[in-house]
Amino acid sequence: MMLLKFFGLFGPAAFSLAASTLPRLPINPNNDSIVHSLSLPGFQFRRVEPLVPTSSKKKIQNHLRLRRISTGRPQRSAVALLGQIQRDNGGGSYENVTAVNHYAVEYSVDAIFNGIPMTIVVDSGSADTWIRGSNFTCRNIQNQTISEDACGIGSFFSGNFTDGPIVNEHFTIRYGDGENLEGQLGYMDVELAGITVASQEIALASRGTWFGNNVTSGGLGLAYPSLTSAYMTDDLDLDNENLSIPYSPLFTSMVSDGLIEPYWALAMARNSSLGSISFGGMPPVDLNRSHYESTPILIADVINRDRTAWQPSFYTIVPKGFHFGRPETIGEYPFILDTATSLIYLPYNLAEGVNAQFEPPAKYSYDYGSYFTDCNAIAPKFGVQIEETTFWVNPKDLLNKEVRDPQTGYCQTGISDGGEGPFILGAAFLTNVVVSMNIGTGRVEFWSHEFY
Repeated sequence: MMLLKFFGLFGPAAFSLAASTLPRLPINPNNDSIVHSLSLPGFQFRRVEPLVPTSSKKKIQNHLRLRRISTGRPQRSAVALLGQIQRDNGGGSYENVTAVNHYAVEYSVDAIFNGIPMTIVVDSGSADTWIRGSNFTCRNIQNQTISEDACGIGSFFSGNFTDGPIVNEHFTIRYGDGENLEGQLGYMDVELAGITVASQEIALASRGTWFGNNVTSGGLGLAYPSLTSAYMTDDLDLDNENLSIPYSPLFTSMVSDGLIEPYWALAMARNSSLGSISFGGMPPVDLNRSHYESTPILIADVINRDRTAWQPSFYTIVPKGFHFGRPETIGEYPFILDTATSLIYLPYNLAEGVNAQFEPPAKYSYDYGSYFTDCNAIAPKFGVQIEETTFWVNPKDLLNKEVRDPQTGYCQTGISDGGEGPFILGAAFLTNVVVSMNIGTGRVEFWSHEFY
């Protein structure tokens, strides 16, 4: 099977060769794996095939506390990437993405790199694990060197790669909002939630344009290997897709090395002391009274990244419907589950419909690219139907009283316009469920967690 070969029991060193030599598989419109056909600029979708489970004999209950950080500009979300892809392919885009993300939060965890603890952002919409190197140079959007304080990036990593950097290979990642990072790739031991991956390939960022939170010093990418950002050259300015070298990211290495069962699970929370993430097990959350459902992970074909046509990349699902007021809306739209996005991005007609149900109705602000209403407004009952189960969103997540337009005093709602899609279920939804990304079964699992 394709994914067995891609994720199979290879060590990190063998992974790049195995992945890079796989042929591109044609998209067959008559194939039963096609679950959704869309004329969206830059995207096609097909079902992910299950991965054969690892040989680990028990579920390892390792978990970490998630730290919720209020931040000015977490633009590393899938919103920025999808908007850029749509523009590159002649389509519309998420409106005013940068302004939307002025109002958001990030979730971080602590990891240990060659014995040195670092605080890094959890991001299910990217795949690379990177930390700030000691020689990091901060740049602005015009590529001019600026002060370190202007980047808002946390403390630097004071150690080194175990065996030096990888020769003729570098790390470059560019986000749709203009942020970017470049640096070296190499191997070091990484400990996360009590699990140690020996000789894991990670990146040390040496320069970049960054809008940080003055706390975190890197990122933990949990998406599939097709989204990794390694390139076969020492020139940091070259990121041509023809030079791309997929490698095994941290979570994939945990699975392929047989250290954990092939899934990670997340319980995000409004309160920074309650959230947690687990690898190969479940977070310490009581789910005895929760509703449960699962749905297939889809392959999202991003046209300007060839390998995502036949390899999984994002955690993409198709909800069966949306429930708010009357009537109930049924329809199939692709949604990416992204921990780094704050809002729920719906198709325009649905976003308008839900926001119209607020009392008083929420209005779209072109200045901020999202909807605002009176801070004492009554939020509608809103739920996302996944297969046969509806997961309801707590009203606290539909009206953010911490986010106010300084001119009107109005508050931002949790629902925004997702342009032409694919659409996004961000933190406003994810704080109402416990979610497990199970690459072993090729499915996302959900447990209701609306009240806590």
